Amino acid sequence: MDRRTFLKAMGLAGIVASVPEVALAAGAANIDPPYRTRASHGDEYRKVLPKAFYRTIENRPGYIGTTKIVGEIKPFEDAREHGFAQLVRRVAQKDWSGDWGAVIKEVVEEKAKLMAKFTPQQREDFLWSNAITMASDQWHVNLGPGRWESIPISKEKLELPPEIMTAKLKKVAKWYGIEQIGVCEIDESMRPFFYKIGRTQGTLRGGAPGFKDEGRPIPWPYPHKYCIVIGNFEDLQGTKANTGGLNNISVATECSDDDIYPLYLESIIRGLGYDARAQYIAGTEDFLQTPFAVKAGLGELGRNGQLVSPWGAHIRLAAVTTNMPLVPDRPIDFGLQEFCKTCKKCAENCPAGAISDANEPTNVNGTLRYEFDAKKCAKYRFVYGCATCAAVCPYSKPDNLVHSAGRVIGRNPAGARLLKTLDDFFYGRNPKPRDLERFAPWRL
Repeated sequence: MDRRTFLKAMGLAGIVASVPEVALAAGAANIDPPYRTRASHGDEYRKVLPKAFYRTIENRPGYIGTTKIVGEIKPFEDAREHGFAQLVRRVAQKDWSGDWGAVIKEVVEEKAKLMAKFTPQQREDFLWSNAITMASDQWHVNLGPGRWESIPISKEKLELPPEIMTAKLKKVAKWYGIEQIGVCEIDESMRPFFYKIGRTQGTLRGGAPGFKDEGRPIPWPYPHKYCIVIGNFEDLQGTKANTGGLNNISVATECSDDDIYPLYLESIIRGLGYDARAQYIAGTEDFLQTPFAVKAGLGELGRNGQLVSPWGAHIRLAAVTTNMPLVPDRPIDFGLQEFCKTCKKCAENCPAGAISDANEPTNVNGTLRYEFDAKKCAKYRFVYGCATCAAVCPYSKPDNLVHSAGRVIGRNPAGARLLKTLDDFFYGRNPKPRDLERFAPWRL
């Protein structure tokens, strides 16, 4: 059965009856175009998310967006205990104590065994990808605390109605290259997602031999009223390498960009006369960013524990907190909670077995979500490099006619089953990773 016949048999032609048949066929012929890596972002997604893809919902007691609060939220209180922070520190200091120490020691040993078996081509690929990743990580080092000097708050304050100020700030942000931006209010419902103890050094600088981060208290009530959440997409085709060097550079390079964007906005807001603080990936942010992104309308919480937007799961987050008068956005619902029950593709493809394939979410630390084993994920990712869950998500696709139809279809439970079936048909239940020779920038 060819694709066109299959689509008709599944009823897709009826669902998108408003789309001319010729245009649909043309879209199917170019279902996953080979964009250039990194340079592709401006072409892959529209700056304004089409309203047909989602609906806005009200902030409700007992919910963060579409994620239900089912008990007392167990906060992640100490930023120094984050897995990546522990990796950097423990490897540098050869500290194998405790549960995380044992995991990270296994990581070091397993990676050494892997590298010992490299062919000459694999070794070259590793050296290129490692150098590019280190170049990206160097931004985190140089933008760490004490190395970034915030500009003074201007004494000449720009006074505008909050709705106008919000619209203008978002337009400026997108002019800089920020792909998604939303605003949420910092209220009591967000308190559990703040760390009680923050880091004093960026993640990478915190790994200096002999260094012990004494931490810093994070105040509550928080001094800023609003959180501006920004999101930029990791290169789609590089991320779709699933694991390895090409995936690593796609993730790391977007991470380094997301150090810079919030600092742009911090400086702009302070230059307009208002206090602001960039919360960026250098490792000194004050809170877990995903709940804020959900509340700000950038997406929903997915089965893999990450933010998923109608454009996909391959998104990196950063934030800016401020007292500039702004208008908060509302959360969005594009059917992801029901879709994740049906899909399970991230769980089926996770090479570490870290994502639950349960039929229903459960109470995890006070929120209704799917179980996720952070140690399994970290161990595999640190050895091999991995963003498989983001890469295989059916929403992680370029913006074209066929994929747009899928995003509309997936908004209801019946359509979710159809979208999963179509995704398996076109891309495979276990999608084939992108080829290094075609997509790696160092390959000729």
